[in-house]
Amino acid sequence: MANYTLTFKEQKNVADGTEMFVFEKPADFSFEAGQYMVLRLDPLVAPDIRAGVRSFSFSSAPFEDEITFTMRRGESGFKQTMYALKAGETISATGPVGHFTLSHTADILPIVFLVGGIGVTPVRSILKQAKHEGSERAFTVFYSNRYEKDAAFHAELKGLDLPHLRYVSTLSQETMSCATTNEERGYICEAMLRKYVPDRAGVWFYLVGAPGFIEAMEKMLSEMGIAKERQVCDPFAGMVQANKQ
Repeated sequence: MANYTLTFKEQKNVADGTEMFVFEKPADFSFEAGQYMVLRLDPLVAPDIRAGVRSFSFSSAPFEDEITFTMRRGESGFKQTMYALKAGETISATGPVGHFTLSHTADILPIVFLVGGIGVTPVRSILKQAKHEGSERAFTVFYSNRYEKDAAFHAELKGLDLPHLRYVSTLSQETMSCATTNEERGYICEAMLRKYVPDRAGVWFYLVGAPGFIEAMEKMLSEMGIAKERQVCDPFAGMVQANKQ
């Protein structure tokens, strides 16, 4: 697997407690939307239980001139080091790898994304690249967060100019009534899918988020009779102990 040195440029706030880290794109570097890299930080500013190594999906699209990774603030030595990076400093990385891509479903059938929290990063990459390529494919995005302030890239995705994109924000802890269409309260559930995706035959379901979220979505789809073969999963395993990472 190829090794890369990434030069840090800046970080940008994209949600409450969530930052996007921008790096220069190495010469002749390419990846597929939805993939990830394994990042290594050394030295660390604090001890880390996994020796400063983490896997992160690209939140940038392949056509863009920079590459970005997006993460929530945490207490681990890895995240403390990431948040302390200064412009011009470098980190090492291997990859890119991963099958959470559109080439995994090389057809033009509709795709439904079931997304939990920071799992939105590869979805942003995929949708931005689809827009860049002028895709006519139908996409529906269910994006689950506690509150809107927690939803990274919410405004961007809501306004993304893809001809056949439906973006549904689902807020599990919000008590105020829905202010707009394509907005729901509670967790992603069967009733929501039936409402926004009445015809599920021949649809691909892409699931991405923490392992607990993936398990809940798989159970729901199974109970709806959606075959496992129609599901593409990307569990963010590092989020098992999200409060500590």
